[in-house]
Amino acid sequence: MPSSKPNWQPPTSGDPAPPARIIRADVDDPAVAEVLFAAIGGDRSRLTAACEFYRNDCDAVLLTLIMHCEPIGVAGYEQGHTGITLRHIATIEPHRHTGVGRRLLAEIRSRHPDSDLVAETDAESLGFYLATGFAATSLGEKYSGVERFTAHLPRLSSHYSPPRGSDG
Repeated sequence: MPSSKPNWQPPTSGDPAPPARIIRADVDDPAVAEVLFAAIGGDRSRLTAACEFYRNDCDAVLLTLIMHCEPIGVAGYEQGHTGITLRHIATIEPHRHTGVGRRLLAEIRSRHPDSDLVAETDAESLGFYLATGFAATSLGEKYSGVERFTAHLPRLSSHYSPPRGSDG
């Protein structure tokens, strides 16, 4: 999506990380919606449905990581009686594998330390969940030719520290 703001490039080795913050996302912000669409894919009707979900469901939360006034990652989840269900997580292309996804997960964990995290994902994204401490179970082919997985991360113990690393 075109923007009048300058494009930020990921830091090169040795550069300090630029300031970033995680806030509750505004799904009516077109830039946030575009990052969310990266998690959803398909046609735009799926994006419209996801935005309605975050706008209208009181148990649904969409967070965004903002860097240089631009959303570069989102994580959406639903709070339930049995834990937190991750619905969407995405990072825009130039910022993938820089820790954005890990930071978003750490934020969710800090907000809900006594809740398990569960996500359903495909083989392409499974590595991210495994690298951040999730255990996975195959659900088989829920869709023709597409194996799906349930990823589960148990609630925090009192001596937990969020994962740190350069991917996510």
